Amino acid sequence: MKKYIWILCFTVLFVGCTKEDKKITLKEKESIKTVFAVIPKPKDENQNRVFNATASSNHQIKLSFKVQGNINYFKYQLGDEVKKGELIAKLDAQPYELKVSQVNYALSEAKASAQNAKSNYERTKKLYINQNASASDIDNTKARYNAVSAKVQNIKKELEYATLQLSYTKLYAPQDGYISLKYVQENENIAVGMPVVLLSDKIVDEVKVQVPESFINKINKNDSVKVIFESLDRDKAYSAKISEISKFSSKETKTYQVVAKLKESSKLVRSGMSANVFFKTIGNQENNILFVPSNSVLNDKSGNFVYVLEKNDKSYVVKKQNVAIGELRVKGYEILSGLKQDDLVLKAGMSEVYVDMKVQIGNLKDLGN
Repeated sequence: MKKYIWILCFTVLFVGCTKEDKKITLKEKESIKTVFAVIPKPKDENQNRVFNATASSNHQIKLSFKVQGNINYFKYQLGDEVKKGELIAKLDAQPYELKVSQVNYALSEAKASAQNAKSNYERTKKLYINQNASASDIDNTKARYNAVSAKVQNIKKELEYATLQLSYTKLYAPQDGYISLKYVQENENIAVGMPVVLLSDKIVDEVKVQVPESFINKINKNDSVKVIFESLDRDKAYSAKISEISKFSSKETKTYQVVAKLKESSKLVRSGMSANVFFKTIGNQENNILFVPSNSVLNDKSGNFVYVLEKNDKSYVVKKQNVAIGELRVKGYEILSGLKQDDLVLKAGMSEVYVDMKVQIGNLKDLGN
């Protein structure tokens, strides 16, 4: 009888334990935590270094007069469009017209004197043939004629110069463009070479940026860069190439001017607009830099680390991965080493997980897995 009682008790215990094990397994399965992961993003090579720049036209010309005077015509305003050959401004031409008139009068007198000297020379030659004039007489009349003829030529040159000076009182547009700057106003007296306007191309297709001496040797002509005009669209990047690199630095700022030419411009881009230029950085190390969200990076006694999720059958297991971090940027922390681009990094709930914990990923579709 006791034997049967022991067998019955053993059977009940066995059945009870089996049911309990099944409940525990089911409970564990139901309690697997759902987490969200992120794939490290490669660092955009064009965003390694950013410098402020200013948009400018490919051809910008400071127009000025070649003569001095008082501006008596200057009707253009900032932003006005100008066609090639159009009159932009002119000076009071009266002093230069008077000069031309004076030289013309002097030329008329010189021509009359030359004609008289020529007649005397011809007459003296006839007298010399008839032996009614000496050799010295003919030499003197010839010398007089040559001198007056030379004077006529000199005065003609003076007239050309005076006429040219008169023509310089009018300032014409050498190309199509628009007035991007005005340096003077109507009725002002200006000196020779004083800028009047800055005439710019209609198309603004380059930016000028000042690069510090610590970075200038890391870029080369024809390097590709990205240009963003935040005042227009901070999400639109214009492709550009470095077209010029100055060999001399500014004495004040110790920076070098670099010009980047846009591959395609826009009518919305205006001369003088601020821009950000994103330069590439030379070196393979920069190409291996990854970004992860800033809250994914933790630290303990061993240093900085992240939690990565490793595939284990149908679930994932939490693993600790030590990393070397760089600067904190808008995208997150730079990961200099310790991660691969295909790693799955926990991006939230780090305080609720532990090493070797089984989890499931709630955003696998978003990760492309």
